[in-house]
Amino acid sequence: MMMPKRRPITVAKAHYTPSDVAMYAGNPLIEALQPRLGSKLLRQRLTVKPNSPDVGHLSVGEREEHIHTLFDIRLLSQQHLDLYYDMYSMIRYGYVHRNPVRAEVVAWSYDIADPNVEQEEVTQPLLNDASAPTVAEALFLTGFSGNGKSTMTEHLLLNLFPQVIEHTVADFDEPQVVYLKVDMPHNASRGGLISRLLTELDRVLAATSYGDPRYRDVIKKKNGDHIKLDAMVEVLITACNRHHLGLIVIDEFQNMKVASLRYRNEMLQLFDELANQLFIPSIKIGTPDTLMIFDNARHKRRLGKPFELNRLNEPKTWERLLTMLYDFQPLAHPITRDDKIDAVLLHLTAAVPAFVLGLWEATLIKAIRTGKEKMSVTLIKQACRERFPLLSTATRNIHHNRRGGYADLLTVQQYLAEDNNALALKHLNQFAEKTEVKGEAASDVIKDIDSSFNTAELNAKERNKLLDIKKKLVEKSQAVLGPQTIEHKAT
Repeated sequence: MMMPKRRPITVAKAHYTPSDVAMYAGNPLIEALQPRLGSKLLRQRLTVKPNSPDVGHLSVGEREEHIHTLFDIRLLSQQHLDLYYDMYSMIRYGYVHRNPVRAEVVAWSYDIADPNVEQEEVTQPLLNDASAPTVAEALFLTGFSGNGKSTMTEHLLLNLFPQVIEHTVADFDEPQVVYLKVDMPHNASRGGLISRLLTELDRVLAATSYGDPRYRDVIKKKNGDHIKLDAMVEVLITACNRHHLGLIVIDEFQNMKVASLRYRNEMLQLFDELANQLFIPSIKIGTPDTLMIFDNARHKRRLGKPFELNRLNEPKTWERLLTMLYDFQPLAHPITRDDKIDAVLLHLTAAVPAFVLGLWEATLIKAIRTGKEKMSVTLIKQACRERFPLLSTATRNIHHNRRGGYADLLTVQQYLAEDNNALALKHLNQFAEKTEVKGEAASDVIKDIDSSFNTAELNAKERNKLLDIKKKLVEKSQAVLGPQTIEHKAT
């Protein structure tokens, strides 16, 4: 399984910009944030276009290594700009009631950290202040797997916000952790998420003059087991408050789909506690079908305001992406724009960014290894069948506005591309259980599954799981109800 990457940590010394807004004025946590940037400057700063080198002096291996830089491409849409503005607003507004130079806030912070004080008895001092929020904001960032939800969120955070701000003024000299970002555990356990958050907080603070507080050890017994969950929650709340955490970002929220009902409810309760007691805003990142498991309005409000990141199929954005791709051809015979290639790229990938880039990369490598040294429709189709077998099934239905469970196949394909077989199988099983595909359409999916897992290194347990999933689909393939090709299957 692919290990989670270590994200770089950015630390900045506080520079204060006095605010003319009454509820922000005099709050160092807000006035130390960098001023909000305009759209033109954002595009200039965040757009990334890798260069295509002269291939004459490069070996085959060097060219293939350079091709991987294709994934450095960052193309900003208006939605990405809106996401940044929402992030900025959430962080700033979340600090309104937490001004650390106000005596009543300091006293409240001591109560939060005191194990002898019952948390339900602690009243936030500014709740009666008209300018203070009554609950933290939350955003549920969604979209197909591969749409760039995680990648763009990290790109915005890393480039536009310091992760830690070190304050050095006389009345406030503590580090301010602006954001933490972690992945939802595969089983969506509350204890697992708390452990990840505290471990990440330790890693971030270790890069500052404050040093490593080792909260990860506080939540463990001598034998290595975790302490009781209620005690873990208290440690998390104390740590987040002590270090002025501004935003919590939880990725892979679709893992809630394959978790038990109990774990789902406990996880939502944890976010309620963080929002109600500390007013820390959160962004949860997951696929659209995650919303379906929260079937009532109250649960959906607890998830946060939906923000669906679209595919890059808006004409101007798609055109800009194609221009970047054609400019990146480290081949002996680069081609000019070709309408047929444009069309097949859109058809095979449905303009889902990760798969557009992945298919262009796979085709470039295939062009080098076969000695063809030139892009073509035939080569693109071959590369797609080899690298993304499940993609055609999913995107064909997306093109026909039959999203439903087929979006699960994009998630499966994404996890396979990351060598995360366990989660790929969990989500494939979810698809097999709930899908209504039958007859020939189900047989087509089975063939795609065989191709997808052909090169995956599965252990015995995973192989048995895959066999069980295929049995479910075989049963569905034997039920023929009306037209059963993927193209004509009724929704």
